[in-house]
Amino acid sequence: MLLGHPQPPAWPASRDALADARRFLTALRGRRVLVVPAPDADGLASAVLVVRALEAVGAHGAVRVPGKGEQAHPSPLLERVRRANPDALVLLGMGDLREEAAPGAPTLLVERAATSAPPPSTLVLASTGDGSAVSTSLLTLALVEPLVTPAPLEWLVAVGTVAALGAEAPVPFLEDALRRARRKAVTETVALVNAARRSSRFLAARAQEVLLRARSARDIAEGQVAGVEELRDCRVEVRREVERCARTPPRIAPRAALLLFSSEAQVHPLVARRWESRLPGQVVLAANTGYLPGRVDFALRGPPSPEVDALLRAQGAPPMAAHPPGGSLPQPDFLRLAEGLGFRGLRLADTERRGAFPG
Repeated sequence: MLLGHPQPPAWPASRDALADARRFLTALRGRRVLVVPAPDADGLASAVLVVRALEAVGAHGAVRVPGKGEQAHPSPLLERVRRANPDALVLLGMGDLREEAAPGAPTLLVERAATSAPPPSTLVLASTGDGSAVSTSLLTLALVEPLVTPAPLEWLVAVGTVAALGAEAPVPFLEDALRRARRKAVTETVALVNAARRSSRFLAARAQEVLLRARSARDIAEGQVAGVEELRDCRVEVRREVERCARTPPRIAPRAALLLFSSEAQVHPLVARRWESRLPGQVVLAANTGYLPGRVDFALRGPPSPEVDALLRAQGAPPMAAHPPGGSLPQPDFLRLAEGLGFRGLRLADTERRGAFPG
């Protein structure tokens, strides 16, 4: 059986919502469609599924991958999308859309969890639950399955689902899909694709090209597709940066432990995960002052904390339950968050991008 089957009538999304989204795609014959995915493995795998469906219905699909930091701060991305002047737009795993991405262009937004009220001309396809047991790629497969031959594309859904939910996720027939796609090849592909967007070089667009060229996860894991060597270089860089930044001595306060370091790579989630096991029961805040100019990007791990969530909301940051758990704040806002958590005495200079050594 194909990954995700058999499924209840309302899973991973309602039949009506899937039918509406499918009609959206089939109406795009002969039109120029821009596909904008989240730059992680789940979003990029979903983009390949949509491109194949657009090819099947006779539309002209092109992928536009967000640049570094553009997912959290979408204005530059929206400007590039609008300059492309597409006839229609498909957004995959990009979160809430507060304004029309391309005014006048019909837009389909595919999201794991329901979003706030969408802007005009935007159709939303979301899971019927909170999105915790559905990947974007699985939701996308349910959407495009009648339009394509799904079996040859199942490996992409395995890659996206493992990246988003883990290899042990409670998804029907995930274990069978991993066996068919070769579990080791899938996990290797996830690691390579995610390393591309974590690297300081931010090669998510190259990872997208690799996924579009490949016919299986083995093609990528065994380096049979052009571009894989660059993804391997990214993984080496990310490993080195995690090792370097994880040596940062933690600052301890009653509400949290702070690791403050500077890296142009997106390693703060991996550093937070490593220190979570070293500081059980403690909220761990890994803060990276070097990822984006003028901002502090951070990841949170640890037990739920209403006090920490209240401080995050006060600064306009997502709560700890958000996915991914963390955010990005201008330097002054991060200093206010740090002070609220008990880390007093930090100055603006402490949040500046620094050289090769962690703080």
